Formats: sequence, structure tokens, C-alpha cells
Amino acid sequence: MTTGPGSAREAMERTAQAVMSGNLAQLMGDITPEALAQMMQMAPQGGTGLSIANMPNISGYNLLQFGPQPDGGELFHATFESSLGKATLGLVWKQIMGQWKIASVSLIGIEPIPGTP
Repeated sequence: MTTGPGSAREAMERTAQAVMSGNLAQLMGDITPEALAQMMQMAPQGGTGLSIANMPNISGYNLLQFGPQPDGGELFHATFESSLGKATLGLVWKQIMGQWKIASVSLIGIEPIPGTP
């Protein structure tokens, strides 16, 4: 689970690996309840269409770090890849009680592979 403070980049790498491996316990340890609620709202309505919630077997990821934000957080864009396409999230990390946590999540974009639902 979540360990010492380290850096926001280390925390982001740890969480991206957790997403790829399906390590839900690690992911839950790294996210605030508010950010989790934001993630839940990203599920597709009606159960169709590609979303971060229904991507099968994440095969890779790419991280872009944008650095400190005015609110004290660290902004990253994380692009996750699967056989259906790519989904990019904006993640703001903040130190909460001495640990880096995902404080907010936003959907930046979805790129389905042509010909997939």
C-alpha cells in the first residue's frame, strides 16, 4: 500500500503500475474519496462506449508531469493503453497527512481504435 512521502512522480508511477496489474488495494490507498467519486462519474452512461472504467487489460501507460499547481498539487496526465484504445486522465496529487494522494481526477480524452465499439 501507500508508503512514505517520496515524490509525486514516484507515487504516480506506483499507481500507474497498480492500474496495469489490477492492484485495486494499492489504487484505493492512493486516492482520496473525492477523487474516487470523480472516477466513478467517468463510467459510460448506458454501458456503451470506451471509458477508463471499461478498458480491458491495460497494456501500457505514458506519464506527463506538469509540475506544481497554484493549489499546491502536482499535475500529471496519464495515458493508459489497451486493445480498444487510449484514455488520458488528468491527475492532481497532493500531500495529505504526509503521503501523496490523488486529490482530483479529470478525463482529458478517449481515443478508441477505429472499428472498436
